[in-house]
Amino acid sequence: MRYVNLNTDRTIELGKLAGEEKAFYLRALRRFQANEDWLSFDDVFDPGSPIYSKRRSHLDVLKDALYLALKDMWLQLGVQQGMIVRQEQPVRVPRHRRSAPAPRNATKRLQRVAGR
Repeated sequence: MRYVNLNTDRTIELGKLAGEEKAFYLRALRRFQANEDWLSFDDVFDPGSPIYSKRRSHLDVLKDALYLALKDMWLQLGVQQGMIVRQEQPVRVPRHRRSAPAPRNATKRLQRVAGR
């Protein structure tokens, strides 16, 4: 099974979802296709959601394909409904700012002052 976001061309391989997870995904997909209210769709992340049932840690959930597909649907709904804006470029966090280099002639001026 594969999730494809036609607006962003993002593809997520869901592998072989079975049982409760497959039914949950298909229900969420129908809600997404019906353009359900963004704030209502948020309940796919409630604590009782199947995305948490077989995961041992929070990191496992964040890496899980089902979670990634649901998150992408949720974000796409937010964009479609004008609740959020898609960021086109990744945010770059500046490294530690270095002080601006001294002008070239600053060293010569210091040498002249020191040589007096």
